[in-house]
Order: sequence, then C-alpha cells, then structure tokens
Amino acid sequence: MSKFATEIDWNDAEAGKEKRVSDFMKLDEGENIIRVMSNPIKTHVHWVKTSENKDRKITSPEGSAELVRRLEEAGFKKQPSYMIKVLDRKDDVFKLLEVGPQIFKGIQLLNANPKWANVTNYDISITKGPKGQQPLYNVTPNPKERLDGTLINKYQDFNDRVNLDKLTSPMPEQEILKLLGWQSEVKKKASDGSSVKAKNNLSDFDFDE
Repeated sequence: MSKFATEIDWNDAEAGKEKRVSDFMKLDEGENIIRVMSNPIKTHVHWVKTSENKDRKITSPEGSAELVRRLEEAGFKKQPSYMIKVLDRKDDVFKLLEVGPQIFKGIQLLNANPKWANVTNYDISITKGPKGQQPLYNVTPNPKERLDGTLINKYQDFNDRVNLDKLTSPMPEQEILKLLGWQSEVKKKASDGSSVKAKNNLSDFDFDE
C-alpha cells in the first residue's frame, strides 16, 4: 500500500470526517512555551456584539473613519493586536499567535535586554493565570538553544503557505454592518431620501443618530 494512503475500518465513525487543523495557537492556563520566529504584525481589533448576541473579534476597518467612529461610539473600542509566527513547543508545530499589549511588551523587553537580545534565539514561556488575575500573563526566557535544522526547513514551508496580509485584512464594510445588524439603518436612510451617495461606500454614510 502507498505510504500516502491509510487503511480504515468501515466501523470507524470518525473515518469520513475531515479534521481541520488550525494555524492559530491558543494559550492555555499555565505554561505555554514558544519560539518566536518573526517580527510582529500590528493591527487593531474591535470586540463586538453581533446581531445574534455573540461576541466576535473583527479587524478594525481603518480605511473607513466613519465606521470606526460608530464602532467606538457603540462601546466596541479599538485595541492593538500583534500577530506573531511562532513554534508551539507543545507539539513542535509552527503556528500564528495573536497577542495583546501585555505579552507583546514582555517579549519586547526581553529582546531589548542585552543579556537575552534577539528573541528568536531561545524559547519563551508565557504563563497564563486564572481568569481575573492581574497581570494575566507572565513572560520569561528559557536557556538559549539553536533550532534543529529540520524545524527550520518546516518553518520555510509554513512561512510560504501562510498569508498574513489576508488574515489581518478587515472584512468589507457591508459585511461588518450585516454582522452587527446595522445594515437596516443604511437601507432606512436610503429609503427616506437621506443623502447616501453610494450604498456600497460606507465612508459616505453619516452614522449620527
């Protein structure tokens, strides 16, 4: 049998299900060990409440000042976010780790410390405390150690495959309005004869009540 094929049992209920592997790393409570592999990509995000009353994180639509203003006025404050390519030491798989200012600052301080310097030269422990603890995260260095050559080759494949520009781009403005249930406001103002120059251009829409 080919090494690329696997014999399965007809009685295996999971056999026909595709297992989707996420490229994102989730920080668990306790110690999480990573190796930083790249410079961070900074974006801004909003935690919003959708029209279905679900919490959802979206990349800030910074190309539309009016929509950003409306999100801020609704209480969905813009927050900095940093996307980093890392090696998850739990399974030695390369992943994307999205962190906030607290972890970013901790890694940045290590990188600036002459005793540790470049953070790609050693593993870093990110210890997550229980919910409500302040500070929630603690960032500490591990002894310096070179990466195995096979891992470096795997990282090249991961780096070539992952499109950070796509992952950090905001969704179209109309989709954000639909997600939040605000699309009806655009339609109502348009039907009332309000000045909406183009339904597909939210920067032309006045969000003032």
